[in-house]
Amino acid sequence: MKVLLINGSPRWKGNTNRALEEAAAALEAEGVETELVWIGNKEIRGCIACGICGKTGEKRCVFAEDCCNELIAKAAECDGFIVGSPVYYAGMAGLLRALMDRMFYAGGANFRFK
Repeated sequence: MKVLLINGSPRWKGNTNRALEEAAAALEAEGVETELVWIGNKEIRGCIACGICGKTGEKRCVFAEDCCNELIAKAAECDGFIVGSPVYYAGMAGLLRALMDRMFYAGGANFRFK
């Protein structure tokens, strides 16, 4: 079993990272493999709903210059996810939201275009 942990905080080694490290340690103590990825310092595009990912069926975003496709591939190998974010004005960090929108849209198993 493997769990992917995504840190959406812009602060390296901040409170969000500490919480994710604690979660990873608890999982590893139970024999679960973990991988912690920090996206807080990366440039990540937002989804423009172009639909190319659905038309090709490749489960990849057409914008390949950031970490989205790499994380879609990692996610496909995992049994679970833990996503950590600081809370800004009652919502997650914008960078994390942009990544998750694209990951779920482009990498989605149940999505079809006609």
